[in-house]
Amino acid sequence: MDPRLQEIAAAVAGDAHSGASEMLSKAAASVLSLSDEHIAALPASEWTEFGIRLHMAKPSIATLFNLANVIMLEAEQGPEGVHGIRGAVEAMMERERRSVASIAEMAASTIAADWIVTSSYSGTVSAVLGSIASRRPLRVTVAESLPGGEGRQFARKLWDRGIETEIVPDSNVFARMAEAGCALTGADSLTPQGLVNKVGTRALVEAARSNGRLAYAVCGQSKFSPVALPDMVVTEGEPADGPGERSQLFECTPVERFTGIIIEEGTFTPDRLQELLRGREMASGWSSIGL
Repeated sequence: MDPRLQEIAAAVAGDAHSGASEMLSKAAASVLSLSDEHIAALPASEWTEFGIRLHMAKPSIATLFNLANVIMLEAEQGPEGVHGIRGAVEAMMERERRSVASIAEMAASTIAADWIVTSSYSGTVSAVLGSIASRRPLRVTVAESLPGGEGRQFARKLWDRGIETEIVPDSNVFARMAEAGCALTGADSLTPQGLVNKVGTRALVEAARSNGRLAYAVCGQSKFSPVALPDMVVTEGEPADGPGERSQLFECTPVERFTGIIIEEGTFTPDRLQELLRGREMASGWSSIGL
């Protein structure tokens, strides 16, 4: 595969801190940094291989799957399609830019709580919290989100923006949810099986439900996937002189456990979300890896 495309896929694989929207932005910007001549010179097969490699770099993240799918759909049209890759990626990123602003406005109008509990790191959640904080005083509790601890990074960014923020251990989510107003989470993908996000999302949602609180997720359509993205990034170890260890990065939460999923057009029900997922077009190249 072309070395520049290999570099882009490798950078995605090595990114352990960005949210799904940020990963999309970085990968798309890298593709768009290629010259028109470079893009046109690569055969369709190279772009298909790149799309699959991009997806496999972070198999649980739908934004990257959808970026890969957009590129592969163009490439499958032959030389003329390859010429259209830049325009297709630019159009996708323009939809993404409008998406975050639309969701932030929609969520800020929907969520009435003045104390919100969240976890991990999400650019969309950040935009929502910023929109709410611009309208009224807001308090945010962020679970630290181990393994990885992205919640600490997120809490610092919120604090630096002037939002009253605290960090709590993941084990404290149920205790804080008893006092807070609602739970809010982002998403790495929304699949027919449920909402995939950093491990701890299910605990956050169940903590809200057990305390009679609302639980919302915010998710742009760039994170919709018509197929299951099952890799939850599990690592296991068996030390010779002690107990085994297991760590999981992502988990799937049934959409029925949320009060609502807020997308660009409003708060959607599980049935309506399934209709949107079924309407997605997929490149034929995915069949090579069984999708």
